[in-house]
Amino acid sequence: MRVVSLVPSTTHTVAALGAAELLVGCTTFCIDPPGLARKIKIIGGTKDPDLEAISLLRPDLILCNTEENRREDIANCRAIAPVLEAFPRSPLEVPGMIEELGMHIARPAEGAAMANRIRVRLEQLQEVAALQKMRRSFIYLIWRSPWMCAGKDTYISSFLELAGLRNAITAPMYPVIETPAKLNTEPDMVLFSTEPWPFRKRDVDAWQADGGSGKSLFKIDGKALSWHGAETEKAATSLRLWIEGNADPGFVRPF
Repeated sequence: MRVVSLVPSTTHTVAALGAAELLVGCTTFCIDPPGLARKIKIIGGTKDPDLEAISLLRPDLILCNTEENRREDIANCRAIAPVLEAFPRSPLEVPGMIEELGMHIARPAEGAAMANRIRVRLEQLQEVAALQKMRRSFIYLIWRSPWMCAGKDTYISSFLELAGLRNAITAPMYPVIETPAKLNTEPDMVLFSTEPWPFRKRDVDAWQADGGSGKSLFKIDGKALSWHGAETEKAATSLRLWIEGNADPGFVRPF
């Protein structure tokens, strides 16, 4: 079987299911597992795939994501080979997504096992979240110049809300914060993601200089919280430890 993946998190999940050898093409952003890009064909980015290169690879299956890939590119991929398109809006949808992926790449047992592990981790996270007396509010920043954050209906926000937190931004998708000083909210915490913008201390200083508020400022693992799939298990565990007061500094730490 020959598989092309246009989704970094799905590429990672295929490898985690023990099927890396099926991959014949991936994007420039498919950095996990390390070294994969040296072994298979790079077919462009998630937003600008080289459709001719994909066609020449003669794939049996192309893996896409509704949010990460453009609608027209997905449609063109369907003309090349069967497409498996995913779009989990919540971590609770990830186990089913992984089971479906496992079936399509002939790894049903591995997919079922990973899905069950994630279900257990998510249940444990929700149990800990239910014990919290207060739903602390957050703003989750993903970009600078302009400032952009994860809105209410995103996978990231859904994950953090499962942990008992509350998004202070009620707008959908990834809204721009034009002027941080004029936000009508002072969140309990501002979470500066490690990706797609790699926030540094100077960015935190710029946020505060722009009038951005936040009682606590944290750097948090953006890959864990946005790469749905195999990474979801790690994220659920790390979030639970943080809520319990045993945070892994590799996942989240104060600025």
